[in-house]
Amino acid sequence: MSPEGSSDSNEPDEPGEQVEPPEPVGPAHRPQQTIRQPTWLLLSTLPAILLVAAFGLWLHLEVVGPTPVDRTWLDLVGLTPGTVPYHLAVILAVVGGGTGAVICTGLLTAVFVLCRRFRTAGFLASAMLIGIGLSELLKALVTRIRPTDQLYDSLGWSYPSGHSMGAAALAVSLAIIVARSRMLTLTSHDEPGDGALPRLRFHWSMLLALAWVLVMMWSRTALQVHWLSDTIAGALIGISAAVLADELWTWMTAKSQNAKARPSPQQR
Repeated sequence: MSPEGSSDSNEPDEPGEQVEPPEPVGPAHRPQQTIRQPTWLLLSTLPAILLVAAFGLWLHLEVVGPTPVDRTWLDLVGLTPGTVPYHLAVILAVVGGGTGAVICTGLLTAVFVLCRRFRTAGFLASAMLIGIGLSELLKALVTRIRPTDQLYDSLGWSYPSGHSMGAAALAVSLAIIVARSRMLTLTSHDEPGDGALPRLRFHWSMLLALAWVLVMMWSRTALQVHWLSDTIAGALIGISAAVLADELWTWMTAKSQNAKARPSPQQR
């Protein structure tokens, strides 16, 4: 018989009272999807966006046409209509266009929603929306004229390249999703650390994303519909949009998990 005043913590104090089991603390119950971007990459997004904006402002105020590098590059990568590289560039232009990028993003977002990966779906859609917003704003402000000897009909202002932006935003977002999933798989059985959120590590899918962006940049300049500086600006905006959108959703996920882990007044 137990001494008076002592009691087993696992027994109910009164008949019929249910005692909730303690919360599991194993690695399987650790907060998920709270892996942050590398500090250097996160801090480089604002300077990248400001650099793109500053160059665009210079183009607008000085009414500057193509730079010497822009002209040299277009002369170097120009294509002959009817050739295999030309048709490849046209296919990339169609697939990576505004409609194609939005459709691909919409389909992938729907797939993630059906798989109940709502955080991933929200991140993917947010990255594309942020990229489109920044790109269209700069186009309206800079009003740079496209090259005149186009090999493929393209309308609208030239700076920055919407195709390059869309390719970068989508490809980098998918690479981040793959890299995060891989890290969560590898660290699911690790011991808890000091409470700091881990940083995203390099994954081979990032090389595929880079290759896709470079191929799209080649397509836009080879078809003589964008200057090289347009495509560089578009790629920087797309990458920055993906990184910032991921960090935003990581912050919201961590905040939500912390709120759920906080004990309720009845448990205090």
